[in-house]
Amino acid sequence: MPQPPVGPSDDLGTGSNPSSRRKKADEDSFWYSWSHSPSFQAALTTIVGLGMVFGAGVGYLEWYKAHVLHRMERAFDPGYDPALELSTIHSPDSDHIRRQEQPLIDSIVRGEHAGQYYLLVGPKGTGKGTMILDAMRKISADGASVCEAHPDLEVFRLRLGKALDFDYFEDWQGSLFSRADPRQGGPALDVERAMNKLEKVALRYTRKHGRPLVVAFNNIHLFPNTPEGHSLLHQLQQRAESWAEGGIMTMIFSTDDFWCLEMLRKNASRMRVISTYDLSATESLRALRGLRQQSLSILHPGTPVSELQVESEEVMRKCYELVGGRTSYLVRLSKAPDMLEEATRMVETEKAWLQSQIGLIPEHDDDVMDEQKWASCSWLLLRHFARQGPVLHSEVEEDDRAPDDDVERPEVDLREDIVLPKVSYEEARRIMTRTDFIEPLDHLHVIAIDTRHNVRPDSVLLLRAAQQVVAEEDFDDMLDQTRDRVDQIEGLHRQSELTVKEPFRVVFDRKGGKSVLEVVGLGESFVPAEDEEEGLSSLGGASGGGDEGDGRLV
Repeated sequence: MPQPPVGPSDDLGTGSNPSSRRKKADEDSFWYSWSHSPSFQAALTTIVGLGMVFGAGVGYLEWYKAHVLHRMERAFDPGYDPALELSTIHSPDSDHIRRQEQPLIDSIVRGEHAGQYYLLVGPKGTGKGTMILDAMRKISADGASVCEAHPDLEVFRLRLGKALDFDYFEDWQGSLFSRADPRQGGPALDVERAMNKLEKVALRYTRKHGRPLVVAFNNIHLFPNTPEGHSLLHQLQQRAESWAEGGIMTMIFSTDDFWCLEMLRKNASRMRVISTYDLSATESLRALRGLRQQSLSILHPGTPVSELQVESEEVMRKCYELVGGRTSYLVRLSKAPDMLEEATRMVETEKAWLQSQIGLIPEHDDDVMDEQKWASCSWLLLRHFARQGPVLHSEVEEDDRAPDDDVERPEVDLREDIVLPKVSYEEARRIMTRTDFIEPLDHLHVIAIDTRHNVRPDSVLLLRAAQQVVAEEDFDDMLDQTRDRVDQIEGLHRQSELTVKEPFRVVFDRKGGKSVLEVVGLGESFVPAEDEEEGLSSLGGASGGGDEGDGRLV
């Protein structure tokens, strides 16, 4: 039969092979049927769904990290600050008491001292925290934040998060599926997480504004004086050192106790210490007058300041002699109805508190021997301060009319400042005869230790209270009796007592030409009195006969 003609576009290799065309058709039908099968559709839906979930999770994670940094940056924006907001509700006192260190603190908070971090050291009530808040108030907390310390590190963790507006990833939704509770890692791990985020924020802020951020930690002496508290303090110091080197962060620490300075000094290379003391006489009188006028203006609204009846200069100087230039004491005096009476009452209250803490008990029991040992050694130091310190002007006038005594007391010139007596740390240990009692006294705010290791009374108020106690007639006798009682109890503890419950006899005898020593209890060797006398007499006669006698000795 005739064949059809072959065209130029026909496939000569496969078109002429029926088996090849059949195989291609089978393959086309397999892929088509598999792609339209339910299993393929389910797999494709699963892959697309998982991809969308993965993409959404990655996107949420990136957004959350950016949101955390945004919130922390917002915490340093000018305006609202938790600590500053509380102080601005009612803080008129800080407008009148201005310390000479305030310009330096203002420049530090403004970020003008990059490359260093600072430690404010001074007794309580000298205005360390107030100066920091005043400096933040002047710039509306722009680039600055403050955080209060706490003995419980978990509470400090929350306070740090509040100051930085950081939740420690506790609001991250991914923790619902795979992450454990961040609190299980402890406060140190959470603080480290906050520091990592704060470092990124500080880098951004420094590049944008050209000055470092400022974070203040107030009252770090409230951290526990334990290895856990020391670890947290070193953790913060390490960040302060590295950030000061990079110029991106300036940290400010404030403390009332000396142990924090000793702890930070070990690893400090860029730390600068600022000491705060009481105000001078001129500053105290000026501040007291201004505070008194403000207090009276509140009680008598509408009355001009010039018409307010403020106490005389002599009364204010007597108040200054009683309480000194401590800012917290001056604020309290300015609000009292009678300032001089309030100052006297403050001295009496301080005296009662001091005796409740280290009161002497001459005839004490051995159970409180350690407490009385600490109290007696503490009063040795306070007695030295009381006799070396300045007395009141009224007492000086009485001493001029009274006969001279053995104690030389320096006169107080009202035109000069009241200078607290001080001794070196080494001399204080010799006076107290102990080395381990100085730190508890500093923690109790009985004494204060400055950066030069000088020990002095914590305040003029405490010095006046100690002078009243030492001036009592029987104080020296009570102190001597207490120390003697401590020595007696310690002597009894060092002695060993041997108690014999049953009487016994020691008998020397000779048996077989040898001397024998025998200890016989009274229950076995009881001899009536008559027999005992006969035995002794016979023993005496035998002993008088020389070596040939019986030789029995009782």
